[in-house]
Amino acid sequence: MKKYGQFCPVAKSAEIIGDPWSILIVRELLLGSTRFNLLQKGLPRISPTVLNTRLKELEEGALLSSAA
Repeated sequence: MKKYGQFCPVAKSAEIIGDPWSILIVRELLLGSTRFNLLQKGLPRISPTVLNTRLKELEEGALLSSAA
């Protein structure tokens, strides 16, 4: 993940969703995918490990909240 070291909201967002998979995950979420398997269907070439890792990173970056 690229770090810009700035407090600018645009730079901070780029740090969090700058990864190509993360951007595609956000797209799928905006299109209504709410479950892990729905995200996998929308992103058929992503491995479950990468999907899980990116979801955790998005949650840590406060772009997502866990359902649990």
